[in-house]
Amino acid sequence: IETHKGPQISKETRWAMAFVGGAAMGFGARMARGCTSGQALSGGAVLSAGSWAFMLAVFAGAYALAFFVRKLWL
Repeated sequence: IETHKGPQISKETRWAMAFVGGAAMGFGARMARGCTSGQALSGGAVLSAGSWAFMLAVFAGAYALAFFVRKLWL
């Protein structure tokens, strides 16, 4: 397995961040009794305002977070 990374981060840190992020997503899905993909697909398909608001918030939050962590990959 080849790990692609930027010059500012080690392979071990990249793997650790991926594991922590995956664990956080798994914990959140467990707490919500569902996953974000199901929320977007099921709720979005029936035009649920809550599902659309949630997905917009997820994308906005990820975009905002990327501003702070982007230097790790550049």
